[in-house]
Amino acid sequence: MYKKSFFQQLFYTIFILLVITVTLYFVVTITVVKKGMYRDALQSQMSVTRMAVNLMPSDSIKDGDNAQDFAEGLSLGTDVRVTIVDRAGLVLADNKEDTSTMDNHAYRPEIRKAFMEGQGSSSRYSDTLSLMMLYTTVYDENQDLVVRLSQSIEEIQEDVDRIYEKILLIFVLVLVLGSLFTVFIARRLSFTLKSVQDVAGEFARGNFNIELDVAGSREAISLTRSINAMGRQLQDKISTTTYQKNELQGMLNSMREPVLLLNHRLEVTEMNPSAQAMLEPGDGLAYLGKGLLQVMRSVEVCELVEQTLAKKDTGEAIVHYADKDLFLQVYTNYLYRDEDTPPTVLLVMNDITQIKKLEQMRKDFVANVSHELKTPLTSIMGYVETLRAGALKYPDKAEEFLEIMFHQTRNLNTLIDDLLTLSRVEDGRRRFHKEQFPLVDLLSSAVSVCQLKAKEKESPIEVDCDSSCLVSAHPVLMEQAVTNLIENAVKYCPEKTRITVKGYCTDSNILIEVKDYGNGIPEGDIPRIFERFYRVDKARSRNMGGTGLGLAIVKHISQIHGGTVAVDSSEGEGCTFTISLPKVVESDSEI
Repeated sequence: MYKKSFFQQLFYTIFILLVITVTLYFVVTITVVKKGMYRDALQSQMSVTRMAVNLMPSDSIKDGDNAQDFAEGLSLGTDVRVTIVDRAGLVLADNKEDTSTMDNHAYRPEIRKAFMEGQGSSSRYSDTLSLMMLYTTVYDENQDLVVRLSQSIEEIQEDVDRIYEKILLIFVLVLVLGSLFTVFIARRLSFTLKSVQDVAGEFARGNFNIELDVAGSREAISLTRSINAMGRQLQDKISTTTYQKNELQGMLNSMREPVLLLNHRLEVTEMNPSAQAMLEPGDGLAYLGKGLLQVMRSVEVCELVEQTLAKKDTGEAIVHYADKDLFLQVYTNYLYRDEDTPPTVLLVMNDITQIKKLEQMRKDFVANVSHELKTPLTSIMGYVETLRAGALKYPDKAEEFLEIMFHQTRNLNTLIDDLLTLSRVEDGRRRFHKEQFPLVDLLSSAVSVCQLKAKEKESPIEVDCDSSCLVSAHPVLMEQAVTNLIENAVKYCPEKTRITVKGYCTDSNILIEVKDYGNGIPEGDIPRIFERFYRVDKARSRNMGGTGLGLAIVKHISQIHGGTVAVDSSEGEGCTFTISLPKVVESDSEI
């Protein structure tokens, strides 16, 4: 559909208003002039009629030809028609027509009005003369008759027509001049509007450096100044909004907690990088517009969001996100702007999986410690009750019981020592000083501690280490770690099993290997071998005085030195434990 320009619309509007105004003025002027001319003609003719009555002779003119002579004498030299009518309506005289052929005039309006009011007038078409006539009548009391003068109003119409022509000429001139003036005004306003439109377009494209020229009328100058001020204010507000948005976006992106913004239909509208990484690495735009259940596949989270929308309040819950095997602490917040804008829900999630695991480890640790402490204490208490019940009377039995009690007490003391050691190395607040010393000294010292037990089982321990290899570590802690590995090899290997302790350096690491040729570790137990209180053979390990904490201590000592510990084993072929430590040039540093 064709749409007119502002110039066309403005021109047509002003032109139509101009035409209507001039036309109304023309019609009103013609009407007023016509009425004025008719009124003047009526007044003039009425005056002449009164004069005619005043000139009428005092004696009666009803008899004979007096009335006709008077009528013809009165109209001599004029175009005026003179008619004399008596009260009965009989035409006594008429200078234009034969009275004998004229009908009765008693019911003519001007005649009746004259007899009633003294004078009368009317204008109508005369069938006798076939002209539009103006009639004026005056009553003569002396003669009891009415004198009527009539004159054609065609002359008045001709005068009106001449006035029509002049007014029409003025009308055309006014329209032409008005049209030119309208074009000038429309073009000027259209140019101003076009300038405003261009500037508004630049504002829409984000260019606020352009300004309107301050010129024209007072209103135009006020408009251009207002638009220029609006552009500056918009630029300031957009700059402020952009800065705040970038600031909020930066804060949102830097948050480690996954954050999702959902609309009232539970569709994702915004999300931060942490949420993208938690759901699935890649382009987060793929999630926008999708339902929460499609994105997370968690009924618990969807129910929490629905409750938040229904209650218009905050919500909180701990859910298990099965897809990623994560425990999430979920917070929801109802966001409301106004009645015309649908509400949204802000979803913030904290990954508490590690906390849950630590909590479970703490529970397992407490249960294991309670179990490990209860076993020797129960045994000791049982033998004490036995001795109190009378076993002291039997020296052989009493000595046997005391030996068992001593063995259980020693195991209990070892367990407590290991727990204290493990607690000490796990405490991240403590700092241990490292020293740089030959690796061969560390291995030799650890072997000497285990040598007595190894000789009892006739298990030789061989040491293979480069004397030039230096290690930077806490000497006591690292010796304990190596000692635990050697003791385990001696303790759980059959008699006469050879044990090899090897230390060597690579370009970036220092490696310590403790290898035995015993029964080895089943493949299913290897992933859990470094857990606290985990034993491959629980009954045999407890009988040998094992606490189940030795390898856990080795693991944590390696970790606080920035290293690792690993095991390579095949069942029936022995196993090899390897401690890997990073090379450190500086000495006496803290860990």
